[in-house]
Amino acid sequence: MKTIFKLTLKSAVRDPFLFFWSILLPVTGAIGLGMLFNSSEYPRHILTGMMAVSILFYSFMTTAYSILVQRRRGVYHLLRITPLPLWKYIYSISSAWTLTSVLCGMVVLLAGGLVFGIDQFVFAALLVIPIIFLAAIGYVFLSFFVASLTRTEGNLSMITSIGILPFLFCSNAFYSLAGAPQWIQTISRFNPFQWFVDGLRSSLALDWPNYFINIGLLFIVGTVTFVLALRTFRYADV
Repeated sequence: MKTIFKLTLKSAVRDPFLFFWSILLPVTGAIGLGMLFNSSEYPRHILTGMMAVSILFYSFMTTAYSILVQRRRGVYHLLRITPLPLWKYIYSISSAWTLTSVLCGMVVLLAGGLVFGIDQFVFAALLVIPIIFLAAIGYVFLSFFVASLTRTEGNLSMITSIGILPFLFCSNAFYSLAGAPQWIQTISRFNPFQWFVDGLRSSLALDWPNYFINIGLLFIVGTVTFVLALRTFRYADV
């Protein structure tokens, strides 16, 4: 398990798209928009939104493509002739991808904290880590399920886009939903991405009740998606 974890982690941090999509773009977006709007609350609002999007894109979209590519190359055939249980393999590579997501999120938070001067930054950063970890590993497990539904990159792109758009638009990551139709507000209450965003914001605000509520919700999501990943895992395209 340690070998798989280390190899996956090395491959993840060397991904050229990681720096742009999960670090550079969220950092510049958060700082640029935070400075553009004259509001004391918006910098923190947009920073947490950008952090959440950064982690969602990497831990869900990028890992889904990696899973599909490995399956098509026959990597998963080797699992059938090794004594390594499936759940340990999924746990090992998911842990590496999750750690990468946590590091990306912390870089975005550090950059935003230095620019905007977030109060109690160090303590808030420590509170953010469990939220990012639970959300990221849940999205990684979900990517296994999504990758099992398709055989081509084109179909996977369509499925992931269809999955991500409701997450984003039915959340207040970038804008308030106070004036949105009631049905959108209802969906947002059951949106796992909204729970992630709320968890990040409650961390920075030191809002303990909401913090622990969102940790519990994200833990449930991670458990459900882990079961889905195991039950739907495909060793090969047949």
